[in-house]
Amino acid sequence: MAVIVSAIDEPRSAKLGKAMIFMVWLALASALCWSETVWRDEVRALSLALQGDSFIDMLRQMHGEGHPALWYILLRAAYVVVGSPVVLKVVALTVAAAAAYLLVFRLKLPLSVMLLSLFSSFAIFDYAAMSRNYGISMLVIFLIVLSWEKGTRNGILLGLLFALLANTNVHSVVLVGGFLAYWFFDLVLARPRSPLTKYRAFATAAAIAAVGIALCFATVYPTFNDTGQNDLSGENFALLALRALALPSSHFMAFYPNSILELVVAYPLASHIFAALMSVLIYGSLLALADRRPAIIAAALVLLGLSLLFTLVYPGGYRHQALWLVFMIAIIALSPRSQREEAGVADIEAAGGIVRFARLCFPILLALQVVSGIEKVNQAFVAEIPFSRSKDFGAFMQSRPDLKDAVIMADPDYLVEALPYYVSNRTYLLREERFGAIVRYTTNARLSLSLADILLTAHRLQQSEHVPVVILFSQRLDQITAPVSLRESYVWRLSLTPEDISAFQSATSLIKRFGATAGSDETYDVYVMK
Repeated sequence: MAVIVSAIDEPRSAKLGKAMIFMVWLALASALCWSETVWRDEVRALSLALQGDSFIDMLRQMHGEGHPALWYILLRAAYVVVGSPVVLKVVALTVAAAAAYLLVFRLKLPLSVMLLSLFSSFAIFDYAAMSRNYGISMLVIFLIVLSWEKGTRNGILLGLLFALLANTNVHSVVLVGGFLAYWFFDLVLARPRSPLTKYRAFATAAAIAAVGIALCFATVYPTFNDTGQNDLSGENFALLALRALALPSSHFMAFYPNSILELVVAYPLASHIFAALMSVLIYGSLLALADRRPAIIAAALVLLGLSLLFTLVYPGGYRHQALWLVFMIAIIALSPRSQREEAGVADIEAAGGIVRFARLCFPILLALQVVSGIEKVNQAFVAEIPFSRSKDFGAFMQSRPDLKDAVIMADPDYLVEALPYYVSNRTYLLREERFGAIVRYTTNARLSLSLADILLTAHRLQQSEHVPVVILFSQRLDQITAPVSLRESYVWRLSLTPEDISAFQSATSLIKRFGATAGSDETYDVYVMK
């Protein structure tokens, strides 16, 4: 195991260099954070956190949302102090800054891995500027590394950190399993044999972690978002599981920058080539750990666990996939190359050329994340294309005093979830036929809608509420010339016909159209009922 210490004996120049590196990261991450327009998944968490009259009420109402409670508790606690939605950005950036500090100053990593990790897309944007719960996972993982002491490990402390990690997000439960696997195989494969006291510390940590995992699942299940899962009807469960085990790298294509992903979409042949290259990089990264058998077993189990989760429960986005990269960083910090198991060293040395090649794979993977980070910086400060138009919409609404009391509805419904950060107008959910700012992805809703249904609902609201009714569409209705049935969200359908579009346009006025976004569908055509 690595000794993770503050580098007391580091030269002054090295400390100054690290301080400058950290300050560059902090300036960049802060600029991205404050320039980023929050989108629905970020504001949804804040809306959930502010439910109820107390923390207990909030926890009761968020039960079944799909995420454990830690992120919501942090947001509500910060809101109690600050009293402003800005806590969403403050908490996310603070958590990310703490993790970045540990990465730079405390984790014992090769300089190249530290730098590439620090300026990767997940470290400067997805876990910092993007206000989500996944940045907490990175912080807790690094705290676990710091607590992984040489010699005797504190089972209670590590168990509590494992339990905390399990309650950051469901995906991190897999990471907890990875850490426990690393610890277990480190004990089993150790020579000479580990004393019984070390097994007791492991058992203590595993027991506390199990309680944390149980708490996570008790908070998440049963979910009220019953449509927000993979539809496995008609699928062979065993075949799906075997496919996930055989080709886990296929679930991690988001490790490529957007420029490559666009090429993959445009050219099907390229998709096979880049999928094969991703397999080489991922399996090569694992092979680089071959001289540390507990490490390669743990990293492989996390890779397979996440692949099964993406296949059988919920498809994984970049924020989920990048957790494997963070776990790999932790494993590297815990297992310096200088420490090798005696068993199998001769075989590794015989295949030294392959292993040396494999050790290039993980830095290449991290370099790809840096390219993705550069793309994010370019979008924010050069192209100036926001992730969402919700901020622009909020500014537009504030410029229209005649709409200050308007009810806002949207198709798809989830377009309204980002709005409470910027406007105070009431929002109405078409599918569930209720006022609210939190969409429930449930089968107990209107799964199919027509434009005529939306117009009828708008008329009814206008008559009952006696206020203007604003309707947002992500679709450009004037570009549709034939009947279509559009799939939205997981199982929603929207039916459009030229006749219904004509009737809708006669009853409404198009008052604003917003431009393109970078990575989301949160742009709007804004209509108001006549």
